[in-house]
Amino acid sequence: MLGRERPLRERVVRLIRVAYPVWMLPVTVWFLFLNRRVQAAYGMGWWRLCRLAWRMYRNTIRVPTGTSYRAHLAMLAKLLEVPPEVEGVVVECGCYLGGSTVNLSLICEAVGRDLIVYDSFEGLPEGDANDKIASPYTPGMFAGPLEEVRANVARYGAIGVCEFRKGWYADTLPLHTEPIVLCFLDVDLQMSIHQCLVNLWPHLTDEGYVFTDDFPILDLCAVFFSEEFWRRELDRDPPGLIGSGTGLAIGQYWVGPFAHIGGDPAYPLQTPSSIAYTRKDFSGHWGYRPPE
Repeated sequence: MLGRERPLRERVVRLIRVAYPVWMLPVTVWFLFLNRRVQAAYGMGWWRLCRLAWRMYRNTIRVPTGTSYRAHLAMLAKLLEVPPEVEGVVVECGCYLGGSTVNLSLICEAVGRDLIVYDSFEGLPEGDANDKIASPYTPGMFAGPLEEVRANVARYGAIGVCEFRKGWYADTLPLHTEPIVLCFLDVDLQMSIHQCLVNLWPHLTDEGYVFTDDFPILDLCAVFFSEEFWRRELDRDPPGLIGSGTGLAIGQYWVGPFAHIGGDPAYPLQTPSSIAYTRKDFSGHWGYRPPE
């Protein structure tokens, strides 16, 4: 009897995994974009938003990606709050096979901005001696050849708004010059997050956003609250990170921590594929001392 129940349970779980994102799509669009801060100048009506959301959902099935279409919609929602007259590009660091790049290109096409993609296109680098996330197994992980990424974006996205800058972050990011309205980090290593923040944060516009897919690991979230890092490297207070540990609440169920995911049958429907973000003018500084 138990043997029959298990396959049935597995079929139900698979059905929910497929059906739930589709059922939630119009609800997610409604909740994210019923927003008075969305700039009317972009002309993003409800039907246009729903068509774009459906296209983005389908792309996450066609091209492997570590983030859901809802995470991509969250980035669109914040971009639509940025006045069109504010100059700036969108930057993606870490694209794997281009699943998120495809959708970010559609978003950039919709809001009239360019997308700059930084990646080695050879997988993760070797972490330095102080990187607690790196291991002998991480170099080369998540490798996506540039030609394959280009092909995916050309087929499913908007290749015309994209510029690909190939190389290790230590070599490419210091050369960045364009103002940035939104930066998406999916870089996995402490060393890489450090390089991205040090080199790209100064180029953020006054209310520019940094989104990260590395939110499930608290050690990686910690940099956004590290008073020592932000004072030493950027001479400011830490900005904090909204969604640390569990991601934004955008229609997904996941309470963390990350160690409970990754094949644990106790959590068959929970997934950390949401996203977290901060903004140039945010503050995550503690600074309180009780009066003496």
